[in-house]
Amino acid sequence: MQKWAKIISGLIFISLSINLFLSPHSLVVGGASGVGIILDKLFNIPISVTNLIINIPLLLIAIKIKGYSFVRDTFFTTVLFSLILQLTSGLSPIYTDLIIAAVFGGTLTGIGVGLIFLGNATTGDSDLLATIIHQYYPYFSTARIMLVIDMLIVLSGMFVLGITPALYALIAIYIMGKVIDVVLGGFDFAKAVFITSSNSTAIGLTLTSQLSRGATYIDCKGIYTNENKGMILIVVSKREIHKLKEIVYELDKNAFVIINDVREIQGNFRK
Repeated sequence: MQKWAKIISGLIFISLSINLFLSPHSLVVGGASGVGIILDKLFNIPISVTNLIINIPLLLIAIKIKGYSFVRDTFFTTVLFSLILQLTSGLSPIYTDLIIAAVFGGTLTGIGVGLIFLGNATTGDSDLLATIIHQYYPYFSTARIMLVIDMLIVLSGMFVLGITPALYALIAIYIMGKVIDVVLGGFDFAKAVFITSSNSTAIGLTLTSQLSRGATYIDCKGIYTNENKGMILIVVSKREIHKLKEIVYELDKNAFVIINDVREIQGNFRK
């Protein structure tokens, strides 16, 4: 039940984005909805209808290739998406600046796609077509095929609806990607810190004591200096980074520190 609550909520967010911001301002961000926006502007075909026209044949091909179990959730998601698109199509569009439309359209779409991913589902279209193409051309990755498909749709929107909406659509796509990352990973990303120092033991003990974090010691040797050193690996929250830097600097001003974002952690980690 929780799975479908996420999926339906995600579909509502995407539908609101399309009907309130993207379609009224001709912002084509890829996928079947992007094709739908183009056809809606050219021939007044409802986006909900285009979504079914594009996805149903893809679903049938995917069933033949992968089996029904592979596309079962995508099938129901596709039908629900068209239904919700149609139900929200009667809402009054929000006509505003293109930049505002791009920001809010990208944000709402990103939230929706992220929720659908959390429900372990997709809306079909680009994902499904990429999966089918990958089946016959396995030397092309699915992600790369999806990128090419979506870029072709965006370029089509540029030629049909004009270059200005296409440029703002790119802003929406960028925002959408960032919001998806936030929905999937949360705002409070952890940080993985690698510290290389001749005083690594003292640094590791001090960090574990003052930050109450576990750490891993790794023996290593500098290639240029041929000097034996130790490397500390420790994962901390963002708010602890400043304190960590202070501790390391006090113990070894020449320590080499690498800090990376960590988007997912399994195990006992206190945020």
